[in-house]
Amino acid sequence: MSFIFYAGLCLRVLILSALTVPIRAAQPAPETFTLTVPDGPTSTLSGSSVSLLCQVSPLFNAEPLEVRWYHSSNSHSPALLYKDHKIQEAPVDPRYRGRVSLTGGMERGNVSLTLERVTLEDRGEYVCQVTSEQWYEKASVFLTVNVTGREPVLSVAEARGGGGQVNVTCSSEGWSPQPKLTWRNKEGTEIRYEQVLNTSDPHGLVSVSSWLLYASSYSDWLACTVYLSEEAKREGRILPHTAVPGAENTVLTPTEQRAAGKEVNLKAVENTVQNPTEHRAAGEDVHLKGAENTVQNPTEHRAPGKEVNLKGAENKVPRPTEQRAAGKQDHLEAETNNSIEGAENTVKTPTEHTASGKEVHLKENIILDEKTAHPAIRVTQGKQRAQYIKEKDAEKPSVRTHLHVFSKESFSSGQHYWEVKVKDKSTEKLSWYVGVARENVERRCNVPLTPQNGFWILSYDKEKGFHVNTDPQPPITVAELTIVGVFLDCDRYTLSFYNVDTKSLLYTFTDVKTSNYFAVFSPGRCDIYSIRII
Repeated sequence: MSFIFYAGLCLRVLILSALTVPIRAAQPAPETFTLTVPDGPTSTLSGSSVSLLCQVSPLFNAEPLEVRWYHSSNSHSPALLYKDHKIQEAPVDPRYRGRVSLTGGMERGNVSLTLERVTLEDRGEYVCQVTSEQWYEKASVFLTVNVTGREPVLSVAEARGGGGQVNVTCSSEGWSPQPKLTWRNKEGTEIRYEQVLNTSDPHGLVSVSSWLLYASSYSDWLACTVYLSEEAKREGRILPHTAVPGAENTVLTPTEQRAAGKEVNLKAVENTVQNPTEHRAAGEDVHLKGAENTVQNPTEHRAPGKEVNLKGAENKVPRPTEQRAAGKQDHLEAETNNSIEGAENTVKTPTEHTASGKEVHLKENIILDEKTAHPAIRVTQGKQRAQYIKEKDAEKPSVRTHLHVFSKESFSSGQHYWEVKVKDKSTEKLSWYVGVARENVERRCNVPLTPQNGFWILSYDKEKGFHVNTDPQPPITVAELTIVGVFLDCDRYTLSFYNVDTKSLLYTFTDVKTSNYFAVFSPGRCDIYSIRII
């Protein structure tokens, strides 16, 4: 009996010992093994930490093995290299130094990579490679980095053909991955829309734009929501009508509910110029010298009456399509205790100046650089007119196919606006393009005129109509266009084109990044009619 008890006790001790012996002693590396990774992509937020899961199978101690993690775009420089029972300092990709570790428990076969302080550049395919003396295996883990973009910018313009409808536009930038967009009315009913455009900048951030036709209303506001998830979304609101006297602000956001019906007077108010194309007037000039101006919408400063030159003032432009308002006129006259001179002033938006009968005008005096002109371009009229002459009439026929001329001035900071008359109403201009180019573009070679090559342009030709040089090209519908407004914000890296005739936005490039910009002009080669800076 005592023998049976003793034998049973020994068996229990052996079983307990077997269960508590470390895996490293009980299960050495097999001759072959596989890796288990997630089926779908692993998502995380920019700035957070994430674990890219990778597990050897069957389970065994992986500490004696070599573990290599690398981004698929750089297999020769791993993000992490574990070898000889320790993480190696070299060779590794310096972008990951101090941000990666193996924290899953290698003694249990877990070789997962932990990546800290995640950036948008970290996204993509990562390869987990495990190597023993007899075998190696590798598997891929896909990392997506979610970036919440900016609050949507909304604007309203009269619809082509009228009929009581307006064209409402919503745009938001800085998203990753591609977000979703919805329109809703104030009752919360989703509105179907047909037009949407997604574009990516060189860093992979997505800009989304949508536009729809809607019945003009002064009370039924619209909401545009751009989102990745319920936790990562942005919303903007707007009243879908063009401005009339008595209303002050048509743009509503979750944090802004502006009042209507107030006049803005110019004493001790920081100058906010919201639309440089609407500052044209007949009669007299108002000089806002010495004031710091914040230009918020270059299409919105035209009205009949006076011309305001913001020369010598520093201009800050938050966004060319932002801060749309409707309503009463601003006080541009010097009233008692409301003197303009020496004060910081507020000039509001397009529809406000229409009601008051005054226009404000902000423009650069661009000069063309004859030295950069294609030989088939003749520069005249104070170096502000460009005309195509037949190639055989040119003094030096050129093999260059891109027919344009650059501005003499360059821009590296601040905000700049100019206007180009691209056709007369009595003539039919068959082609042209205008825009900006970076300083170091290939001026003599026939490189494609794309943003990747440093050109951001709006073009017209009779067969294709109006278009910008993006891929894909968004639809741009214009009934009549004689003057193009070009608004460059070097600080926010945006370039906007406006139809000065109708005071409406045509298109905005949202990632025009370079250290120095030149304006570029082309009269086209389909006719002899010139284009000119006005």
